Amino acid sequence: MDNKEKSEKKILLADIDHLTREFSTGTVLMHQAIAQKAGLTGTDHKYIDLLLQHGSMTAGQLAELSGITTGAVTAMIDRLEKSKLVTRERSADDRRKVIVVLDREEAFRRIGPSFTAMQNDLDNLYNDFTVSELVTIEKYLKAVVGFTNKQIRNLNGH
Repeated sequence: MDNKEKSEKKILLADIDHLTREFSTGTVLMHQAIAQKAGLTGTDHKYIDLLLQHGSMTAGQLAELSGITTGAVTAMIDRLEKSKLVTRERSADDRRKVIVVLDREEAFRRIGPSFTAMQNDLDNLYNDFTVSELVTIEKYLKAVVGFTNKQIRNLNGH
């Protein structure tokens, strides 16, 4: 790589770094706005997403998956239960265990409209890219998700 390429790469990496930070902050703020519209906190909204992705689980599993303490998970479950978004059910295998069960219908009723409108806009955005560009975007996003998950594990001491 010659000096001109090194210089161009340095500028491009600085731009990517700036845009990544802007994207990250924008994502947090967007999800906070979605959550507020649904009467939730931004973090509770993302815990609902974890339950949507992974299904019902114990409070301990939710604590491990989210990286927060079991005490914080208990408080979060209390809030979501009060909001009629989750219920606590006893495990059929071990009556001592409590399973957190998401009311998917209520979650979609409250959060779904925001995501439906957003998905339509996103579909339109994707139409501006070629298949080759989308493959590159997919590769980048997979790498960033892996990187982010590794950072979360490191920060949580795992």
